[in-house]
Amino acid sequence: MEPASGRGDYWTDGGLQPADLERLRATFAVTTPAAGAGGATPGLVILCGLPGTGKSHFARELAARAPFVWVNSDYCRKLLAARPDYSREEHRRVFAAMHALIAELLASGRAVVFDATNLNEGVRHPLYAVADAAGVAPLIVRFTARPGLVRRRLSDRAAGLADAGASDAGWEIYTRLAVADAPVPRPHLLVSRPDELEWALRETLRRTAWASVVSEAASRHNPVK
Repeated sequence: MEPASGRGDYWTDGGLQPADLERLRATFAVTTPAAGAGGATPGLVILCGLPGTGKSHFARELAARAPFVWVNSDYCRKLLAARPDYSREEHRRVFAAMHALIAELLASGRAVVFDATNLNEGVRHPLYAVADAAGVAPLIVRFTARPGLVRRRLSDRAAGLADAGASDAGWEIYTRLAVADAPVPRPHLLVSRPDELEWALRETLRRTAWASVVSEAASRHNPVK
């Protein structure tokens, strides 16, 4: 695996502050499923895509169906920065803490879904290293959507007509980030339309040792007659 920079390190190196990791540990300890809950095994699902493409909705649904720990970058940023400035240094600090948390969760036997833009390989490289160290193969799910649909979703969030969660992203941020959105060269799932969400959820569960959850859901929707 190639490093994210020519110096032989990752873009998050030097950003970790012990107090940040401790804050995340304390916060997630309240909601994290116990190791092995529901037959859980270590696994990492990496979501990537621009704001408004459906990542957080997917993560919420996945965590509702199986005991995944949902690590959301917007939520974590606001835990660690009372007044986020979205600077490069803040970004490095927040992501370093999240990556360290994910490493600990995997080491303790948890399954994790990491919900962030993760727009290119350079940004994702530290996650690949975390997965390698834990001995798990990460599953990448990329989200895209028609700009018109994204603009409507972001507008609804701004107007309070839809749940924005912890995200501050609007159309201006979407357009600014769009130039960094790159195809994923590794094998991955692609969700480009709302009607692909259910398929992607089931496929993610199948590929992360949750085939029994998929079977139970199918039985409920298609009872034997």
